[in-house]
Amino acid sequence: MLGGRALIRRRLPLAGLVALALLAFLPAAFSGFLADDFILLRTLRHVEGIGSAFSRNDIGEAGEAGHFYRPVWVLWNAGIKDLLGTGAFGFHAADLLLYAGVTLEVWALVRRLAGESRAWVAAAVFAVYPRHGETVAWVSGSTDLTATALALAALICATAHWRLSIRVMSTAGFAVLAVLAKEAAFVLPVLALLLLWALRDRRAWLLIPGATALAVLAVAIGRYEVIGGVGGYTAYPWTARRVIESLTSYTAASVAPPDLELLRHKALLLIPVGILALAAARLWSLWRLRAQERARLVLIGLAWFLVSLLPALNIAVDLNNANGERLMFLASVGLALAFAALVEARWLIGAVVAAGLALSLLSSRDWLEAHRISSRVVGSAAALAPPGGELVLLSAPENYRTAHIFPGGNIDAALAWDGRPDATTSICSEVVVREAKARVLWFMRLDASRYRGQTTWSAPFDFPVSRPPSPLSPDCSYLRGASGPPGLGLVAVVAPKPSKQPAVLAFFDGYSLRRCCPS
Repeated sequence: MLGGRALIRRRLPLAGLVALALLAFLPAAFSGFLADDFILLRTLRHVEGIGSAFSRNDIGEAGEAGHFYRPVWVLWNAGIKDLLGTGAFGFHAADLLLYAGVTLEVWALVRRLAGESRAWVAAAVFAVYPRHGETVAWVSGSTDLTATALALAALICATAHWRLSIRVMSTAGFAVLAVLAKEAAFVLPVLALLLLWALRDRRAWLLIPGATALAVLAVAIGRYEVIGGVGGYTAYPWTARRVIESLTSYTAASVAPPDLELLRHKALLLIPVGILALAAARLWSLWRLRAQERARLVLIGLAWFLVSLLPALNIAVDLNNANGERLMFLASVGLALAFAALVEARWLIGAVVAAGLALSLLSSRDWLEAHRISSRVVGSAAALAPPGGELVLLSAPENYRTAHIFPGGNIDAALAWDGRPDATTSICSEVVVREAKARVLWFMRLDASRYRGQTTWSAPFDFPVSRPPSPLSPDCSYLRGASGPPGLGLVAVVAPKPSKQPAVLAFFDGYSLRRCCPS
């Protein structure tokens, strides 16, 4: 039992961890909803109870609709809506508080694995890790936040000093909830096996992971029945090349600031290469100095990182605009453990935490500007969209730096929320906004069906890195019009084919929408 003074001494640093987690992404709490968030709000309007969430996919479609099956995440957001209303601040505040709770879970789990001093380091580094921006600051990105909170609860139960039967049931129960929040949690049986092996808990080593595997298998079967298939990111096929590219992207992103365009400025790739080389040298020195226990903790953290990425190895994180970094959220717990075991120098730990906090605050600021751009574009689109017809956006802002704006093929849900439920839209090409400036992007007519877009590095076009561009919408296709660095370019050729008339063509000019186009 802890005495009163000891309890206070522990609670104060824990409160500090909570404050650190809240501060890191606090500016993003004052941003509004973005495009995919309106799809979530539309889904929440049709949640009529717990049963309705479990009988539909994540966007509210019933039958063999495919996509994702995340009823616990939908219910979490429905609870926020019922409790705090439909204002964006309520959703952001709830996600920030949940993020603080996840940080405390990281502390509790690492404390069990590596001791209290390393638990403080791991939790502090986790709290300010700038690659958490997409998960914490984007309302629609909270799928990983919700699933990880439940996944870590399952693993804390798995490693608790309780009766074995209670550990088995509680671990399996939280694992089921985690998988129902997001499919990334399907790796939980393997993570439980890894941790129990690390703790040398032979009595539970196979029993808890086995029971957890059976529980998540039952969920997988139910998921298959509800959505009519495995669902997921079906646009990204599993190939050996894609797996290697994805793993490489996650590895580089794990030790690089999110706001660097690593594929445009290839010299910046020396940053992650250098950090990884230093980490490998430090691990080797630990082994040579016979600090095997610390080296072992590093390897456990790296194994956690790799195992957690398995469900997402068909999708690379974008090293130009950080799109997809949310898929690293559960994996980053392993990085925090590895860092805590590698680093001893207090000055270096302090420097890393300070740098992480600064980068996280910068990432949060991106989401504020992304909301401003989104509001301008939606307002312009509402004015331009013809009643009963279609507004074709030859270009649309996908991201502002590291923050999402319109990552999908249309903005219909956002327009419906803005009072234009009749509006139909389609997006031809997407740009990454680096500086919000008007008239830096324009289109010219090439012939009767094609238009050529020209831009600057303030708002370059976004292109796939490892495959030819595929249509973002059935009503428009696009191609790279000139060479450029991987993922980005200054010229695009689009071919709009509106499915509804009357049709209005418009384009994003780097700041807002303009009608198209001079010949």
